[in-house]
Amino acid sequence: MLEHLSFELEELKLKVEIVVRERQLHYRVNDGEFAALDGGRRWLRRLEKLHLGAWRASYQPPVPPAVHSLWHLSFKDGKMGSRRIVGDNAYPGGWAALIDLMNEIPGVEISRVRQLEQVSIILHDMLDNPRGSIYLPKQKKISLVEKLIINRGKHILVFTRHKQGLGSERHAFDSVRNVPLLLERIAEHAAEWQCQQDSITDDYLPRVEWKLLWRDGTEDAGSYTLRGEAMPEAWKTFMEEIGRFTGNMRGRMF
Repeated sequence: MLEHLSFELEELKLKVEIVVRERQLHYRVNDGEFAALDGGRRWLRRLEKLHLGAWRASYQPPVPPAVHSLWHLSFKDGKMGSRRIVGDNAYPGGWAALIDLMNEIPGVEISRVRQLEQVSIILHDMLDNPRGSIYLPKQKKISLVEKLIINRGKHILVFTRHKQGLGSERHAFDSVRNVPLLLERIAEHAAEWQCQQDSITDDYLPRVEWKLLWRDGTEDAGSYTLRGEAMPEAWKTFMEEIGRFTGNMRGRMF
Protein backbone atom coordinates (compact mmCIF):
# COMPACT_ATOMS: atom_id res chain seq x y z
CA MET A 1 0.00 0.00 0.00
CA LEU A 2 1.08 3.56 -0.68
CA GLU A 3 2.79 5.24 2.26
CA HIS A 4 3.90 8.56 0.79
CA LEU A 5 3.72 10.39 -2.55
CA SER A 6 5.10 13.74 -3.67
CA PHE A 7 4.20 15.43 -6.97
CA GLU A 8 5.75 18.67 -8.24
CA LEU A 9 5.17 20.86 -11.29
CA GLU A 10 7.88 23.51 -11.41
CA GLU A 11 6.10 25.60 -14.04
CA LEU A 12 3.10 26.07 -11.73
CA LYS A 13 5.21 26.15 -8.57
CA LEU A 14 2.99 23.37 -7.30
CA LYS A 15 3.82 20.65 -4.83
CA VAL A 16 1.32 18.06 -3.63
CA GLU A 17 2.13 15.62 -0.85
CA ILE A 18 0.11 12.53 0.00
CA VAL A 19 0.57 10.41 3.12
CA VAL A 20 -1.44 7.42 4.26
CA ARG A 21 -1.91 7.05 7.99
CA GLU A 22 -4.01 4.29 9.50
CA ARG A 23 -5.65 3.63 6.11
CA GLN A 24 -6.68 7.27 5.75
CA LEU A 25 -5.29 9.55 3.05
CA HIS A 26 -4.00 12.98 4.03
CA TYR A 27 -2.84 15.66 1.60
CA ARG A 28 -0.96 18.93 1.65
CA VAL A 29 -0.65 21.51 -1.15
CA ASN A 30 2.56 23.58 -1.13
CA ASP A 31 3.12 24.87 2.42
CA GLY A 32 -0.41 24.24 3.66
CA GLU A 33 -1.46 21.99 6.51
CA PHE A 34 -2.18 18.30 6.06
CA ALA A 35 -5.88 17.46 5.81
CA ALA A 36 -7.88 14.26 5.30
CA LEU A 37 -9.23 13.67 1.79
CA ASP A 38 -12.84 12.55 1.48
CA GLY A 39 -13.03 9.40 -0.62
CA GLY A 40 -9.35 8.72 -0.04
CA ARG A 41 -9.62 4.95 -0.46
CA ARG A 42 -11.32 5.34 -3.84
CA TRP A 43 -8.59 7.81 -4.82
CA LEU A 44 -5.92 5.26 -3.91
CA ARG A 45 -7.64 2.50 -5.88
CA ARG A 46 -7.64 4.71 -8.96
CA LEU A 47 -3.98 5.55 -8.38
CA GLU A 48 -3.14 1.83 -8.34
CA LYS A 49 -4.60 1.49 -11.84
CA LEU A 50 -1.91 3.86 -13.16
CA HIS A 51 0.76 1.21 -12.49
CA LEU A 52 3.35 3.74 -11.32
CA GLY A 53 5.81 0.92 -10.79
CA ALA A 54 5.94 0.40 -14.57
CA TRP A 55 6.80 4.05 -15.31
CA ARG A 56 10.33 4.85 -16.43
CA ALA A 57 12.68 6.77 -14.17
CA SER A 58 12.96 9.66 -16.64
CA TYR A 59 10.92 11.12 -19.52
CA GLN A 60 12.75 13.41 -21.91
CA PRO A 61 11.89 14.69 -25.42
CA PRO A 62 14.07 13.60 -28.37
CA VAL A 63 15.35 17.18 -28.74
CA PRO A 64 16.16 19.34 -25.70
CA PRO A 65 13.29 21.85 -25.30
CA ALA A 66 13.82 25.59 -25.59
CA VAL A 67 11.52 26.09 -22.61
CA HIS A 68 11.60 23.57 -19.79
CA SER A 69 8.51 22.10 -18.16
CA LEU A 70 9.90 20.02 -15.33
CA TRP A 71 7.94 17.64 -13.15
CA HIS A 72 8.85 15.27 -10.33
CA LEU A 73 7.04 12.31 -8.84
CA SER A 74 8.33 10.29 -5.91
CA PHE A 75 6.59 7.71 -3.79
CA LYS A 76 7.11 5.00 -1.23
CA ASP A 77 5.04 1.85 -1.37
CA GLY A 78 5.04 -1.14 0.94
CA LYS A 79 5.42 -3.53 -2.02
CA MET A 80 7.45 -1.55 -4.56
CA GLY A 81 9.68 0.36 -2.17
CA SER A 82 10.77 3.91 -2.99
CA ARG A 83 10.95 5.42 -6.48
CA ARG A 84 11.63 8.81 -8.02
CA ILE A 85 10.45 9.74 -11.53
CA VAL A 86 11.28 12.95 -13.39
CA GLY A 87 10.36 14.48 -16.74
CA ASP A 88 10.74 17.55 -18.92
CA ASN A 89 8.17 18.17 -21.68
CA ALA A 90 7.64 14.42 -21.96
CA TYR A 91 5.14 12.26 -20.11
CA PRO A 92 4.11 8.64 -19.45
CA GLY A 93 0.94 7.15 -20.89
CA GLY A 94 -0.96 7.53 -17.62
CA TRP A 95 -0.13 11.22 -17.25
CA ALA A 96 -3.62 12.53 -18.05
CA ALA A 97 -5.19 10.17 -15.51
CA LEU A 98 -2.66 11.32 -12.90
CA ILE A 99 -3.54 14.96 -13.56
CA ASP A 100 -7.24 14.15 -13.16
CA LEU A 101 -6.49 12.54 -9.80
CA MET A 102 -4.47 15.52 -8.65
CA ASN A 103 -7.29 17.86 -9.64
CA GLU A 104 -9.56 16.05 -7.17
CA ILE A 105 -7.41 17.33 -4.32
CA PRO A 106 -8.73 20.64 -2.92
CA GLY A 107 -6.52 23.56 -3.90
CA VAL A 108 -5.12 21.89 -7.03
CA GLU A 109 -6.04 23.24 -10.47
CA ILE A 110 -4.10 21.83 -13.41
CA SER A 111 -5.28 22.09 -17.02
CA ARG A 112 -6.68 18.78 -18.25
CA VAL A 113 -4.65 16.91 -20.83
CA ARG A 114 -6.19 16.18 -24.25
CA GLN A 115 -5.02 12.59 -24.38
CA LEU A 116 -6.42 9.97 -26.73
CA GLU A 117 -8.33 7.42 -24.64
CA GLN A 118 -10.06 5.20 -27.16
CA VAL A 119 -10.16 4.43 -30.86
CA SER A 120 -13.11 2.56 -32.35
CA ILE A 121 -13.47 1.53 -35.98
CA ILE A 122 -16.31 -0.44 -37.56
CA LEU A 123 -16.30 -1.73 -41.13
CA HIS A 124 -19.48 -2.90 -42.89
CA ASP A 125 -19.12 -4.88 -46.12
CA MET A 126 -20.96 -7.37 -48.32
CA LEU A 127 -19.18 -10.45 -49.66
CA ASP A 128 -20.03 -12.91 -52.40
CA ASN A 129 -21.26 -16.17 -50.91
CA PRO A 130 -18.89 -18.94 -52.11
CA ARG A 131 -21.51 -21.55 -51.16
CA GLY A 132 -20.66 -25.23 -51.34
CA SER A 133 -20.84 -25.64 -47.56
CA ILE A 134 -23.70 -26.62 -45.29
CA TYR A 135 -22.53 -23.94 -42.86
CA LEU A 136 -23.11 -21.06 -45.27
CA PRO A 137 -26.43 -19.20 -45.63
CA LYS A 138 -28.44 -19.45 -48.85
CA GLN A 139 -28.37 -15.82 -50.02
CA LYS A 140 -25.93 -14.67 -52.71
CA LYS A 141 -24.35 -12.02 -50.48
CA ILE A 142 -23.29 -12.32 -46.85
CA SER A 143 -22.55 -9.42 -44.54
CA LEU A 144 -19.19 -8.82 -42.92
CA VAL A 145 -18.70 -6.61 -39.86
CA GLU A 146 -15.25 -5.93 -38.42
CA LYS A 147 -14.68 -3.96 -35.22
CA LEU A 148 -11.44 -2.64 -33.78
CA ILE A 149 -11.39 -1.14 -30.28
CA ILE A 150 -8.28 0.26 -28.58
CA ASN A 151 -8.87 1.39 -24.99
CA ARG A 152 -6.30 3.06 -22.74
CA GLY A 153 -8.08 2.52 -19.42
CA LYS A 154 -8.43 -1.22 -19.95
CA HIS A 155 -5.10 -1.31 -21.86
CA ILE A 156 -6.55 -3.61 -24.51
CA LEU A 157 -6.83 -3.88 -28.27
CA VAL A 158 -9.73 -6.05 -29.44
CA PHE A 159 -10.47 -7.01 -33.04
CA THR A 160 -13.64 -8.94 -33.93
CA ARG A 161 -14.87 -10.19 -37.30
CA HIS A 162 -18.43 -11.42 -37.84
CA LYS A 163 -19.52 -13.13 -41.06
CA GLN A 164 -23.23 -13.70 -41.51
CA GLY A 165 -24.08 -17.35 -41.04
CA LEU A 166 -20.54 -18.31 -40.01
CA GLY A 167 -20.19 -16.68 -36.59
CA SER A 168 -17.53 -14.46 -35.04
CA GLU A 169 -13.82 -14.59 -34.34
CA ARG A 170 -12.06 -12.44 -31.76
CA HIS A 171 -8.47 -11.37 -31.16
CA ALA A 172 -7.50 -9.56 -27.95
CA PHE A 173 -4.20 -7.99 -26.90
CA ASP A 174 -3.66 -6.76 -23.33
CA SER A 175 -0.59 -4.64 -22.57
CA VAL A 176 -0.20 -2.00 -19.86
CA ARG A 177 2.87 -0.62 -21.63
CA ASN A 178 2.13 -0.95 -25.33
CA VAL A 179 -1.53 0.09 -25.62
CA PRO A 180 -0.84 3.63 -24.29
CA LEU A 181 2.21 3.80 -26.56
CA LEU A 182 0.09 2.77 -29.56
CA LEU A 183 -2.53 5.42 -28.74
CA GLU A 184 0.15 8.10 -28.48
CA ARG A 185 1.43 7.22 -31.94
CA ILE A 186 -2.10 7.20 -33.37
CA ALA A 187 -2.81 10.59 -31.77
CA GLU A 188 0.05 12.07 -33.79
CA HIS A 189 -2.07 11.55 -36.93
CA ALA A 190 -5.43 12.55 -35.44
CA ALA A 191 -5.62 15.75 -37.52
CA GLU A 192 -5.33 13.70 -40.72
CA TRP A 193 -8.21 11.49 -39.62
CA GLN A 194 -10.58 14.44 -39.33
CA CYS A 195 -10.34 14.85 -43.12
CA GLN A 196 -11.11 11.17 -43.62
CA GLN A 197 -14.83 11.22 -44.35
CA ASP A 198 -17.28 11.49 -47.23
CA SER A 199 -21.02 11.35 -47.87
CA ILE A 200 -21.06 8.53 -50.42
CA THR A 201 -23.61 5.78 -49.74
CA ASP A 202 -23.44 2.47 -51.59
CA ASP A 203 -24.81 -0.81 -50.24
CA TYR A 204 -22.15 -2.78 -52.10
CA LEU A 205 -19.08 -0.78 -51.09
CA PRO A 206 -17.43 -1.25 -47.68
CA ARG A 207 -18.19 1.54 -45.25
CA VAL A 208 -15.88 2.52 -42.40
CA GLU A 209 -17.04 4.38 -39.29
CA TRP A 210 -14.40 5.73 -36.90
CA LYS A 211 -14.38 7.57 -33.59
CA LEU A 212 -11.64 9.02 -31.38
CA LEU A 213 -12.45 9.68 -27.71
CA TRP A 214 -10.24 12.13 -25.79
CA ARG A 215 -9.55 12.50 -22.09
CA ASP A 216 -11.02 16.01 -21.95
CA GLY A 217 -14.44 14.69 -22.99
CA THR A 218 -14.25 15.69 -26.66
CA GLU A 219 -14.48 13.30 -29.58
CA ASP A 220 -13.78 13.19 -33.30
CA ALA A 221 -15.85 10.97 -35.56
CA GLY A 222 -16.47 10.33 -39.22
CA SER A 223 -17.09 7.71 -41.88
CA TYR A 224 -16.06 7.04 -45.44
CA THR A 225 -16.37 4.50 -48.23
CA LEU A 226 -13.54 2.24 -49.38
CA ARG A 227 -13.35 2.12 -53.16
CA GLY A 228 -11.77 -1.03 -54.54
CA GLU A 229 -8.43 -1.80 -52.94
CA ALA A 230 -7.44 1.85 -52.65
CA MET A 231 -6.73 3.00 -49.11
CA PRO A 232 -6.22 6.60 -47.97
CA GLU A 233 -2.62 7.43 -47.02
CA ALA A 234 -3.57 8.38 -43.45
CA TRP A 235 -5.36 5.05 -43.14
CA LYS A 236 -2.28 3.18 -44.37
CA THR A 237 -0.15 4.81 -41.70
CA PHE A 238 -2.63 3.82 -39.01
CA MET A 239 -2.97 0.24 -40.21
CA GLU A 240 0.79 -0.20 -40.46
CA GLU A 241 0.99 0.80 -36.80
CA ILE A 242 -1.70 -1.75 -35.90
CA GLY A 243 0.20 -4.39 -37.87
CA ARG A 244 3.39 -3.74 -35.92
CA PHE A 245 1.49 -3.94 -32.64
CA THR A 246 -0.37 -7.19 -33.40
CA GLY A 247 2.25 -9.00 -35.45
CA ASN A 248 0.45 -8.39 -38.76
CA MET A 249 -3.05 -9.53 -37.81
CA ARG A 250 -5.14 -9.30 -40.98
CA GLY A 251 -8.71 -8.24 -41.72
CA ARG A 252 -10.77 -6.54 -44.46
CA MET A 253 -10.17 -3.14 -42.89
CA PHE A 254 -6.43 -3.84 -42.93
